[in-house]
Amino acid sequence: MDNETTKRDLQRKLRNSKRIISKYDWLIDSYVLDFYVDNHWEQLPPSWKLCFDGLDVRELKGLLTDDKFNTRHLWPLSILALRILFREYCLARNLNIETDLENERTQCRAKQKLFDKSVKLKKRHEIEKFGEQCWKTGRKTNVQHLVDIGSGQGNLARTLCYGFEFKVCCIEQDEKLVASARLKDEEVSSRLKRQLKIETKHHPVHLSKKVDLEAIDPSQFVEMVRDAFNVEKDASFQFGLVGLHPCGDLAVFLMKLFLSCPEARFIKLVCCCYMKLSTAKDKCTNYGFPMSTFSKQLGLGLSYEAREIACHAIEQYNRKLGGDYGELKVHAFRAAVEKIIVKLYPHLKHSGLRSTKVTDLNFRQYCDKATNGMGLELPAEELESTETVNDLHHWERVVKFYTLRLMFAPLIESIVLYDRWLYLLEQGIQCGLDVIFDPICSPRNHALTGEK
Repeated sequence: MDNETTKRDLQRKLRNSKRIISKYDWLIDSYVLDFYVDNHWEQLPPSWKLCFDGLDVRELKGLLTDDKFNTRHLWPLSILALRILFREYCLARNLNIETDLENERTQCRAKQKLFDKSVKLKKRHEIEKFGEQCWKTGRKTNVQHLVDIGSGQGNLARTLCYGFEFKVCCIEQDEKLVASARLKDEEVSSRLKRQLKIETKHHPVHLSKKVDLEAIDPSQFVEMVRDAFNVEKDASFQFGLVGLHPCGDLAVFLMKLFLSCPEARFIKLVCCCYMKLSTAKDKCTNYGFPMSTFSKQLGLGLSYEAREIACHAIEQYNRKLGGDYGELKVHAFRAAVEKIIVKLYPHLKHSGLRSTKVTDLNFRQYCDKATNGMGLELPAEELESTETVNDLHHWERVVKFYTLRLMFAPLIESIVLYDRWLYLLEQGIQCGLDVIFDPICSPRNHALTGEK
């Protein structure tokens, strides 16, 4: 589709998605830990309660995938309608495996093994796939320089530099992380020379600097990067801005910086932590959501609770539903103890408790571990009351309610990403969204790419 057609399609999806979330905001904005406090089960439509009370938890998988429902069960028409709407308006999440491996990518993988040390499997998968995408876009736009803001210990930068032979400038405000990154650069360079007989042509450049998101001057930023790469002032200079899981407003800042710098030829972001986005409700001028003019005129908004569920690992949760789902009882235990805390210590409502697995634990044992160190006294008459016992007897209702809420998560994430996509299109940027990670391994798996 051309840009104008894509814009109209995104506007249609955003307009209709807003109608869906407006109708179901009572569910989307509910905290599961308040399930017993606010009696969430009674808020469900009668047809939903009738359906889900008689449903095996393992049948819930159909709510979160495109798998066929069990036709022996009578599903509410509103649930069936939602599934059809989600197929229309949610971004695809499955990764298409590419069979065409080019020589450069194969060679990179040989090097990759040497600098995967101390990098977790999830991060390895993300770095390799993201690096491949940067290489493709860099070759298409003839860009050899990349800038990574919030680069941490430089794991991505080393892959881009030593694996795909980009020149990379890393900007990180934490001096300890910068020092660690430089040491790791030396280690990897040494291993490449020793084990593969490869002499590295250049190393990542690390700048220890805090970038002021509000007051940055684009021309000064470009000069800083140009100096870091030792590019002469009169020489032609272009670069790409990259970000692997920038949190909240950082992704928004990078998009605006990309638009402000003529030298920035492309931007590639895989975003996360939508709950940390600033919004119009925060009463700030440069808020992070919504971004597009259309969304602002539409009055599009998402609550903190909505943006928070958009960050969940849907596929991993779905696997738990289809297997030994007993560990999901933790949601009911947490909701039950919240009800007791609110009754006895109302000022501690929504307090953070210790993360505690419920495997082989009864409710008393869970409460002892979860509230350890808080100085709370939870009397036995409350933990063993008829009301508490009855709540826990229906613990599967909590799992079902939680799953119904998560059903909307892909739509909410799609709304955020559609808005960013539309924002770039409104600025005349050629752009698109692609799935680049396996969602089982890395749930935030869409890459937003913009090219000038």
